[in-house]
Amino acid sequence: MGDLILKVGQESEILSSKTSLGLRENIEGCLCYTLTWLTGLVFFVLETKSRFVRFHAMQSFLTFAVLSMLISILQTSFGVDRFIDYFLINLNPLLLPYLFLHNPVMFYSQLLDGLLVLSLIPFLLWLFLIYAAYRGIRYRLPLTGDLAEKIVGDVYKP
Repeated sequence: MGDLILKVGQESEILSSKTSLGLRENIEGCLCYTLTWLTGLVFFVLETKSRFVRFHAMQSFLTFAVLSMLISILQTSFGVDRFIDYFLINLNPLLLPYLFLHNPVMFYSQLLDGLLVLSLIPFLLWLFLIYAAYRGIRYRLPLTGDLAEKIVGDVYKP
């Protein structure tokens, strides 16, 4: 699915090194995914020292911007009037548990109709990428991870 790029001893180095914003790299890597593409863009601009954080920031930006658009378009093919609803849910995976807690009946009806099943993809991917960044793992997704690596390599100046 993706490449795990981590050398022996590199994990402990990532977990202890500081960034230009004063946080540990793994914590800042997690924060890159917090609000999906938005925090990815913010951390890509603000972080000047850590290549690890910039990679996760760009991967977050590319992955969730593209994924939220594609899945929202696919979901609206079932009901055109709901594009904004699906786009917001796909844009920020935190809205999925909120929707469940706020209105479980509507959540289950949408889930059974198959419309929210596609929203589980970015939600599960979001959780996995946060976990990988926290562990200090530079997990590259097949398409966006390679592109993020290329962009960071072109822009990064230590």
